[in-house]
Amino acid sequence: MRNDQHEMMMAELVPPRILPRVLSSFDLVAIYFALIFGSYGAAQMSGQGWAGVSMMTLAAITFLLPCALAAYELGTVFPGEGGIYIWAHKAFGPIHGFIAGWLSWVAIFQLLPLGATTIVAHLQVAFHVELSLANQVILQVAVIWGVVAFSLRRLEVSQRFVRWMFFVSLGTAVCAFLAGLLAHPGSGTPLSKEVFSVDLSKYGALYSAAILWLLGVEIPFNMGAEFSDHKKTAGRMLLWGSLALLIGYYLGIAGILMSTHADAVDGTTGVARAAASISPILGTLVGLAICFAVASQDVSYMNAYSRLLFISGIERRLPALMGQVSERTRVPIAAMLVQGLGATVVVLIFSTQTNLAVAFNIYLASLVAVWCASLFYLYPGVVRTRQRFPQLYADGGQRVWRIPGGRIGAIGVAIWGTIFNAVAVYYVFAAPWTKDIDPREWRVWLFAISGMIVLSGLAVFLRSERGVRPRSVEEEVQHALGHKNV
Repeated sequence: MRNDQHEMMMAELVPPRILPRVLSSFDLVAIYFALIFGSYGAAQMSGQGWAGVSMMTLAAITFLLPCALAAYELGTVFPGEGGIYIWAHKAFGPIHGFIAGWLSWVAIFQLLPLGATTIVAHLQVAFHVELSLANQVILQVAVIWGVVAFSLRRLEVSQRFVRWMFFVSLGTAVCAFLAGLLAHPGSGTPLSKEVFSVDLSKYGALYSAAILWLLGVEIPFNMGAEFSDHKKTAGRMLLWGSLALLIGYYLGIAGILMSTHADAVDGTTGVARAAASISPILGTLVGLAICFAVASQDVSYMNAYSRLLFISGIERRLPALMGQVSERTRVPIAAMLVQGLGATVVVLIFSTQTNLAVAFNIYLASLVAVWCASLFYLYPGVVRTRQRFPQLYADGGQRVWRIPGGRIGAIGVAIWGTIFNAVAVYYVFAAPWTKDIDPREWRVWLFAISGMIVLSGLAVFLRSERGVRPRSVEEEVQHALGHKNV
């Protein structure tokens, strides 16, 4: 049996009473794929030739797999809204839960602008135009608020779009691969032994970039209370979503390299340009398809990350307004508006930078560093949860999925995941992702940004401690629905 209500968090008790369970197995596969896969990831991984394949494979084995195993177990032990926020809270205490959720959530301010930038870049490729910086910024802001507006509709509505875009997004990688097969001989990058390389001393930065394009395994669990059948749907999501993810990356990387020399790969629009190498019309169609696919990715970001704000509001770690949903659509409107506003501010700040390439790479690297920092709660959390809540595992396996191998298996996954999570962070700081900045300056910027994010999270938590008060579940349900008599 589960803990009784007095031991459970409001974030576990309230969402199931007000949020519909509408996410099926395929919905979750589509969300998982949308959150993680990006054709621009395949393009960036192609920039150093065939080592992109080996580094992606190494990252999948060392990073994606242990993350999936740990998230699957914790996601079935605590199948509530909030994912890593709840897992860390239960395993280590309130401050750790909030910081884990905070470090995971701030990525939205990097991911939404990244998506908007990618869409605008592909629109320019598709229509063969080059917009001024001012017009690009206007379009990026418009994209962000278009995504916000669409995400404010019922989850069932936005999810239909995400389902269709699963096929479109995977199809763009297939088109790039077919373009590579049909490319003119000699136009691509010759296949080399680097396709089997595991030399991190040479490709450490590329390995950390591969981690970037595999981050997000745990994020769908932010919507745990909305899963239709938690154990079954989560397992299918992780299995089929991961297979689709890797197939998409391998096809995209191979297609780009077979049609384009590595030195000429565009790190953002490489897939569309690979398609255009055999047919300008195909390049235009693929570019437009990527725009729609990335829009679905941003919708998935909006939905999944807004749940972290939502449960933080329920727990009164953030203003109570964040813990409210629309009574009609059952989506957290205030949380989504905050995310849209923050992403807009980031885009405007970036528009003032003198060296956009350097700023953008620092921006992406800080995303990896901060996101990976949140995962340091994930791996030991599996071991700690087994120690603290043995009663939750005593149901004969009907509800909880366990990492194989018992306690030794759980410890092994925790050590495995923690080590390579640290390796990923190390290589983010070890060498710049661009040649236009000195390594020392690169590290100073990353430490400054990461430190600022952590300290701001601590400040928010400490301030929230003064406002936490005892309340009933019914009170919180009524407040979440915006009823004014509470």
